Parts: sequence; C-alpha cells; structure tokens
Amino acid sequence: MAGTVEDDPAVRRIEAFIGQITAMSRLPASRRRLRRLAEIDTHESGLSILLLLRRTGPLSVTDLARNLGVNQSTASRQVAPLEEDGFITRTVHPSHRRIALLNLSDEGRAACERAQAVGRRDIAWAIKDWTPEDRAVLGELLERFGEAWSKGAAVEGLTPDPPEGL
Repeated sequence: MAGTVEDDPAVRRIEAFIGQITAMSRLPASRRRLRRLAEIDTHESGLSILLLLRRTGPLSVTDLARNLGVNQSTASRQVAPLEEDGFITRTVHPSHRRIALLNLSDEGRAACERAQAVGRRDIAWAIKDWTPEDRAVLGELLERFGEAWSKGAAVEGLTPDPPEGL
C-alpha cells in the first residue's frame, strides 16, 4: 500500500520549515531586533497589534482581543500606549455608534511599512546567493502553498470572525 501524503518526506520538510519560522518569529530577541531596526518604540505586543490592524483593517477592541487570543481588558491595556504614542486612532463605528473602531494612524502605517521592510531585507539576505530563477520558483511555490492553505482553512471554517456589528 502506498504511503499517504502526510508520510511524504517533503511534507515533513515543509512542516520543519514552518516550525522554524514560527519559532524564530516568536523569540523575544527577534521581536526586540525587529522593533529596534524598524525604529518602533512600543511594547512587544504593540507591533503585533499594528501588523494585525494593517492586515484586517479597523477592529473593535473586542474583535482585536478575539484575534489576539486575549481577554478584552488585556487588549485594552495593550492598545492604550499605542493610542498615546499616536500609532492608532479610534473612530466611531458607522452603523453602531457605541462601538469604537481602532485604526492605524499614518504613523502606525509607517511603522508597519518599516517592519515589513526589515522582514524583506532578512529574506533577501537569506537568499542572496540564490539564482534569480530559484528565487522566482520559491516565490511562486510559496504563493501557491499559501493559496491552498487559505482555501483549506476556509473549507474548515478557520477564517477570521467577521468584525463585530457587521
């Protein structure tokens, strides 16, 4: 009997790669380095919040907490310094006046762009000795993998919850 796809050595290599990237990105030293190089003076979870808002668009504190896997009071405490430092603003929800939405300010968007530029420099450094063809193939395969992963997640109902009140 032929082995399953899960038994394929390539799947194990991909799993190991994803694990390595995930572990590296969660290291406090990696997060400090990113904030330092991107010149983002905020607490450790602050950058995660900024990048989440960049990816999702405006969110209520309740939706932010749900996305971060924390309770609402923790999310509120993490948001306060970002708001004080001018990285995020609050606006009134267009159809639910009692709900405030958190938005990236211009400064918050600029901080996200600087963080992403650091990430791109790191990727470029890692593949600097690769041929242009190898870089292109990796990009195409990762894009294809991401699309398949997203499609599978959607089928399993693993998409973000819609923002509150929509």
